[in-house]
Amino acid sequence: MILRLAIVGALLLLIAPALAADPPPDAAAPAKPPTHRPLRSNVVPDAPPEPTEPGTFAGYVNAPPFQVVPQKDKLTFYPCSQCHQYMQPNPQPRKLEAAPHPAALQHGNGRIWCLTCHSIDNRDFLRTVRDEKVDFDESYLLCGQCHFNRQKDWYLGGHGKRVENWQGERVIYSCTHCHDPHDPAVKPRAPNKVPPVRVGLEPMRPAERESQRVWERHAGQRTEVPGAQ
Repeated sequence: MILRLAIVGALLLLIAPALAADPPPDAAAPAKPPTHRPLRSNVVPDAPPEPTEPGTFAGYVNAPPFQVVPQKDKLTFYPCSQCHQYMQPNPQPRKLEAAPHPAALQHGNGRIWCLTCHSIDNRDFLRTVRDEKVDFDESYLLCGQCHFNRQKDWYLGGHGKRVENWQGERVIYSCTHCHDPHDPAVKPRAPNKVPPVRVGLEPMRPAERESQRVWERHAGQRTEVPGAQ
């Protein structure tokens, strides 16, 4: 029995190196394509590609369907043509004088003015940078030309406000319900008053908090790092 075990052990020692060696490459197996090629091997075209006509933005495919609360009936001077139909259009950028509209825009750092967004041919419509007419109730299409990140959040529900409920039909407010298009920065507002306390209960006392900042509280402390000189 001992002799048999010795013979088996010797055989295992002889075939172990052969089993551990890598198998020979298969000549018939196709070679894997390289995962990287040098930049200099890229073919440089003789001429740049012809420009293509940009498409009109039609929303995001994965955005849930929605309806926008109409706003035209809330605008003070709408329809704009009731006055502008009697006025000769002046496309020269300028500061408006003696007009019911803002004299200067607090929007765009001086790079835009009235006719950047309002159609000069039909004042009852807005216009895109491609000079496409946009209804006032679809002004979010106009805003998204520059504020596209916020527009995407608005489409997908991460920005803006929803009417009445969080389920069922999705009805949302447009950009200009919350932002003045002539001065869109949100102004600071005073907080609401503390809500009343129900009869029989005492109002909560404000929590006592340290007035010092974090770095002031730890200014006198020093953390010893092991091994540091």
